[in-house]
Amino acid sequence: MKLIATAVLAGVALAASLPVQAQKKTQLTVSSWLPPTHAVVADFLVPWGEEITAATDGRVTLRILPKPVTNPPGHYDAVRDGLVDITFVSHAYYPGRFELTKFAVMPFSGNTAESRSVAAWNTYEKYLLGANEHEGVRLLGMYAHGPGMVFTTDKSVAKIEDFQGLKIRVGGGMAADVAKAVGVSPIAKPAPESYELLSTGVVDGVFFPAETLVSFKLDSVIENVTIFPGGLYSDTHAVIMNEDAFKRLSEQDQAAILKVSGSHLASLAGRAWDKHDAVAHKLLDGGSIKVIKADDALVQAVRERTKSFEQTWLDAAAAKGLDGPAALAAFRSEIKELDSK
Repeated sequence: MKLIATAVLAGVALAASLPVQAQKKTQLTVSSWLPPTHAVVADFLVPWGEEITAATDGRVTLRILPKPVTNPPGHYDAVRDGLVDITFVSHAYYPGRFELTKFAVMPFSGNTAESRSVAAWNTYEKYLLGANEHEGVRLLGMYAHGPGMVFTTDKSVAKIEDFQGLKIRVGGGMAADVAKAVGVSPIAKPAPESYELLSTGVVDGVFFPAETLVSFKLDSVIENVTIFPGGLYSDTHAVIMNEDAFKRLSEQDQAAILKVSGSHLASLAGRAWDKHDAVAHKLLDGGSIKVIKADDALVQAVRERTKSFEQTWLDAAAAKGLDGPAALAAFRSEIKELDSK
């Protein structure tokens, strides 16, 4: 019996001495409502997953599911309820729920996705995280897409009056706010439905960043694009994780994931958007789509119609006891610094 007991104790001691990698490995499931070739998947989620694997010495891996577990807006609840471990959500798809994120997506706010993403996360983390807008999930990071543009089929937009009567697909959020302000009839639909909406004439155009021409194959139905300095709008996405899934990880692996999240995640995702925007801009340079650069009169007209957005946001921040003016100042200062590099 002593020999057996000694052997058991030795086995326990050996197991305790084994590297953590040999003791437990965890595969986290990821659901994406965007196609695998999209910037968010191919050049953000995939390399980010590789970084997590490296940071945890192989103990934690991500598995992107072959198809989404639910519709795009349903992904927040899917993570909260444990149907999937990790996903990203568009704040624009949840009207009235993530109002504080709008500081980062107002008209003319930034020229690149990376600068806007990094400044958005750093500002949100420092000034706004306490509002707990992402209740029920673990917020790993936030990023933004590139400057929003106006894509249309046969009706171009060169002056403010050209917006009148247009039916435009928007995701919601700031895009919907801007659409209403300039006289557009907004139709809120998830991004993957855009091609069908355009090709069947349900909408006259879409508010989107440049990359969507390629990601959603819109170049075959779009005839015009109007580009605004700093973007007509933008949208932010949150990368979220199921709380229980996060807590099940060792403290070492939790720390490793957080190290490659936050500002690092924002930069990685922003660069992915910018890379795909650049590809789309080359397509625009080809001449098959009419490119209109908003002149001073159009920019000023949009500014006039959207100038109330800032005060509305400041009021929302004040209602939650947050220092809105400091947050806006910090965001704009960092955007200016990053865009100048």
